[in-house]
Amino acid sequence: MKNRIPHLLPIVLMLFLAALTLWLRFALETPVPGGNGRDRHDPDAIIDNFTLTRLDEQGIARYALTANRMLHFSDDDTTEITAPRVVKRGEGPTLTITAERGTLAREGNEAFFHGNVLVVRAAAPGSEELRVHTDSLHVLPDENIAQTDEAVTITEGRSSLSGVGMLFDEDARRFALFSQVRGRFEQARK
Repeated sequence: MKNRIPHLLPIVLMLFLAALTLWLRFALETPVPGGNGRDRHDPDAIIDNFTLTRLDEQGIARYALTANRMLHFSDDDTTEITAPRVVKRGEGPTLTITAERGTLAREGNEAFFHGNVLVVRAAAPGSEELRVHTDSLHVLPDENIAQTDEAVTITEGRSSLSGVGMLFDEDARRFALFSQVRGRFEQARK
């Protein structure tokens, strides 16, 4: 028996090294759950009941965004918001956008609104309130453009216009509906 122990020592050592090599291989190849968070889409900031105001060059409030909750994600630098309400003031009537949820892109130069989106332009002298209803809306605030590929209904007073797909350019003061357009126009009562 004493003669066999020295001969078994190299075999036991080789088995130990083989097991250690196998363990290291699996340990290095298997991703660790949680890790450093770079591959995960977890919020790095959560804010409840907030208001964000964007000022122009003269320090005048251009937009005010309020929402029930904001989640910021550092992996793609996006912000998700719940029950957003955007109010745009400036030249002309106040414009308000509400939705069930929204997403803001990195620099705030794009906003996506989803779920029961309602855009309301307050009545101006000589006109009635304008309402736009759709399920999703992509807004480029710096370019004053809003667009959707979804069904949209526009009402002003008793007149209405509906269709699928819309592009609205506020600077050019024009909008286009792309398909299935229907409308009913009634003269305002005096």
